[in-house]
Amino acid sequence: MAAEKLAYSPQEAAMTLGLCLNTVYKLIKNKRLKSVKLDRKILIARTEIERFLRPEGRVTGTTDKT
Repeated sequence: MAAEKLAYSPQEAAMTLGLCLNTVYKLIKNKRLKSVKLDRKILIARTEIERFLRPEGRVTGTTDKT
């Protein structure tokens, strides 16, 4: 049984979220997706990806009209 990853690279996060890599970097730059930098490597915590996926975890320019 493989252990669940605790953190993802931007490339892995992009694949997980179904986004292009440039979008992930923009989300990090705009502080909408938190990351940590270790030496030259950027890591995004699994819990941060889960937070981002929750509707209340994202801030968008549109409003929900349900």
